[in-house]
Amino acid sequence: MFIKRRLTFRIKNGRIDHKITEQYRKGDIQININSIFEEYRKVEEKNIIVTDPNGNLLYKSERMDIQTDIILDKIRSLDYDFDEQEFFDKENDIYIKIRRTVVEMDSEQFYCYRVTDVSEYAKLIQEVAAYSKSVSNISRFQSSIMKRLSMAYDTFLPGLADYCYAEEAVMLINRKGKIHASSYKNELVRSISELSGKYAEYLKLKRGGTADGFICILSSVIQNSECVVLVKKNKAEVGVNIMDSSIHNVIRLFIENSMLREKIVYESEHDKLTGLYNKGKYMALKNAVFGKPESIAIFNFDVNNLKHINDNYGHEYGDALIIKAAKSIDAITSENVYGFRMGGDEYVMVAVNVSPEKVRQIQSGWKAALDRLNKEDKELFCAMACGVAYGSGDYDYDELYEHADKLMYENKKALKADNITSHIVS
Repeated sequence: MFIKRRLTFRIKNGRIDHKITEQYRKGDIQININSIFEEYRKVEEKNIIVTDPNGNLLYKSERMDIQTDIILDKIRSLDYDFDEQEFFDKENDIYIKIRRTVVEMDSEQFYCYRVTDVSEYAKLIQEVAAYSKSVSNISRFQSSIMKRLSMAYDTFLPGLADYCYAEEAVMLINRKGKIHASSYKNELVRSISELSGKYAEYLKLKRGGTADGFICILSSVIQNSECVVLVKKNKAEVGVNIMDSSIHNVIRLFIENSMLREKIVYESEHDKLTGLYNKGKYMALKNAVFGKPESIAIFNFDVNNLKHINDNYGHEYGDALIIKAAKSIDAITSENVYGFRMGGDEYVMVAVNVSPEKVRQIQSGWKAALDRLNKEDKELFCAMACGVAYGSGDYDYDELYEHADKLMYENKKALKADNITSHIVS
């Protein structure tokens, strides 16, 4: 008796169920692959291949959207069983999903693979994930910016570097030729000087421009000042678009807000005519700073003959005299030397943590600055009386101030006696 066996298939939940029915026929068992998978092919019309356990191709669909060699290479690269796998073929830039079904017959196995090109879907998923991450990162960056709105305008640099995965973030602001530069690097925001030779080049960069590894992400005029923000990336990160317009707008808004706040603070602390600190700022520093240093020097100034200039030549000349006097003081101010216009023609300068020798240098520097200004503007001669009081250790600030004021009036009388007074040069 001769036996013929027929293998039939049924598709169920994406997998193949099969059964073997016996029939009589003459001859050895023959396997017709096309017949075996006929039912399967009715459902899966294309991108079907069948291999033996060694990966040798036994059958492939007439309609193949993906090169068979690519599929076979991926299959042969796996040394484990699977029902479903996804692969990315970098060379051809495609994503492939492979579903495998194992068919056994007479102790032999056959592997049926259904292959799907999911490139568009995979890329869509990547784009959605990247967009989601980008939105999350932008939101996090915006939140960090909002927390710093009351701080100086360069304090956004750490948040920017974090968002951009940058090793360094730099901000340059050109205010009427005076450049403020800050950098965030190695977890430290600092003013920078090593880029001084590059300022002109960097300030010319437009958004998206590059120089020395830096990428310009903001180039704008804010409050009449040129502003440039640069980052130097150390790695690419999915979901981070440093050229995103929302990042540009957030940074610009932060800088503009900080400049407006700085302007308000500046105007509240400075004399509008001279640019020196005003009396309100003096009182604030007196209470918070001037009573604590180990040593201090108080300089009291008064402009000689201001009333005569105002009465006889007008307030235009009087204002010019006040401004020239202020410039002589401003020329020697520094981090520990503060200049104030107390009102009218009265000025105070306070130097903290200075030695007697340094006090003499400061006074000499002021005299030299005033002489230079008088030589530069020969139409209006400015004469100022000055009294200096120095204290160290256990000193009383108010007593020093009164002593400086007394010495100033003595100097004022001496100048008048020597006929040294402010006047219009005829």
